[in-house]
Amino acid sequence: MYTVEELAQILSLHPKTVQRFIREGKIKATKIGREWRVRKEDLRDFAHSELSAPRAEEPAATSRLADRIQVTAVIELDEGHSSEVSRISNSLIAVLNCKDPRFGAARYDLIYHPEIRKARFVIHGSPLFIRTLLELVDVLLEQDKEEAQE
Repeated sequence: MYTVEELAQILSLHPKTVQRFIREGKIKATKIGREWRVRKEDLRDFAHSELSAPRAEEPAATSRLADRIQVTAVIELDEGHSSEVSRISNSLIAVLNCKDPRFGAARYDLIYHPEIRKARFVIHGSPLFIRTLLELVDVLLEQDKEEAQE
């Protein structure tokens, strides 16, 4: 069995890319404790599927609307302090790392502009995924409000 780091080295990918492939189901993996492990057979399946010709997709007209809708949201934090940016980013990553399979494929990117001290959190996925993450941000804002009142 391979760790994420070993797999990243074998595939010449960044470990976060390997983790994303695991989350998206492109690489079959098993979680042992807090770490993902990939069997040799599953690595072989992934490598062979990447080399094979792309599969013909089902025509969009026959798939459900709910399966085809994707939403992108951008959360901007002006004059973000590194602790605030880290707190929000870590919370979003935590949701992504243990996301509900009903969320489907999802993505999160952080863009930080140090010269203007602005952070942009870009999230992309199903409406359920986006709603869940926006509710999380709302909880973080409520916690911040409570801490400010103390």
